[in-house]
Amino acid sequence: MHAAPSSTSIEQGYELGEVQHPRSVALAGAQQVWGGSTTAVFVNPANLSLYRVYHLEGLASFGPEARRQSYGGAVVDSSTSRLAGGFGGTWSQMDPDGIRRQWTDLRLALAYPLGDRFHLGMTGRYMRVNQGATRGPFGASLASDGTSGEPIVNEFTFDAGAAIAITEQLRFAVSGRNLTAPGTGLMPLGVAGGLGWSNQTVTAEANTLVDFTTFGAARMRMMAGAEILLADRIPLRAGYRYDAGMKTHAIGAGAGYVDRRFSIEVGGRRDVVADHPSTMISVGLRFFLDSGGSSGSGGGGESDGF
Repeated sequence: MHAAPSSTSIEQGYELGEVQHPRSVALAGAQQVWGGSTTAVFVNPANLSLYRVYHLEGLASFGPEARRQSYGGAVVDSSTSRLAGGFGGTWSQMDPDGIRRQWTDLRLALAYPLGDRFHLGMTGRYMRVNQGATRGPFGASLASDGTSGEPIVNEFTFDAGAAIAITEQLRFAVSGRNLTAPGTGLMPLGVAGGLGWSNQTVTAEANTLVDFTTFGAARMRMMAGAEILLADRIPLRAGYRYDAGMKTHAIGAGAGYVDRRFSIEVGGRRDVVADHPSTMISVGLRFFLDSGGSSGSGGGGESDGF
C-alpha cells in the first residue's frame, strides 16, 4: 500500500534546493544581512566572520504537502583566527511515491573581515541528486526523467558573498549562488541582497533574490523578517515572502530558547496565497562550544551568533 504523492508543486517542494534552517524558515528567508553562525554556511558566507563563535548544530526539516524530509548539520569556527570557517551538509528526500527525488548537499565556507566593517566570504558546494526512473513531471523524458542508478546532478559549484556595516546598527549584504551557472533548476544561478538593522534586541531586514534558472527567465523573490530577543533568552521571529516564480505569498514564524551552552529553535512557514499551498517546519539544536562575542562589525540579533 502506497501513500499519496505530493499535493504541491515540485518547485514549491524543492525550494530552489535551499537548506531550510529554522531561523531562515521563521523569517521567511530574510537572512542575507544578519544570518551569522551556522546559518551563514547556507545563506551568505560573508556573515561567518560577523560573530566570534565556535558552534555545532543539528538540523531537521519537514514539508508535509511535498512529503519532504531533510536531516543534517553544520559546524563553524570564527573564534580561533580572523579567517572564519564552516562546514555543513544535509540529506533530503521529497515525494517518495511520486518523483522520488533524493539529494545530498555539502558546503565548505570561508570568510575574512577586511577591517571592522567589511566582510567577504566564499562557499564551495557539492550537490548530488537522484530521481526515480520515469518519475519526472513529463514522464519518461530526457528533460526531466531520472535514471535507474546514475544521478541527474553530480556537480561542484560555489557561492560568494560580501557585507558592509554602514553604521553600527545598519548593514548591507549581497551574495551570489551557484556561480558556475550549472544550467539546471536543481542548482539555480541566483543573486540576493538585503538591508538590515539591529540593536542586539530587535533585528529586522528586507531581502530580494533573483533566480535566473528555475523558470527559464529571471524571477524575483522578496522577503522581510524581524526578530525580538526577550530576556536575552527567547527569540521570537516572524516574516513574509512573495515569490514571483511560484506565484505564492507566505508567512513565517518561530521561536527558540538560548542557554549559555546550547540553543533550541523551531521555525514554520506556510503559503497563504498559492494554487497548491505548502508548509515547511524546521528545528535545530545548537551547541556553543566557545563564543567570544561580536567581531566588531556592530550588533546582531543572534545573541553572539545564535
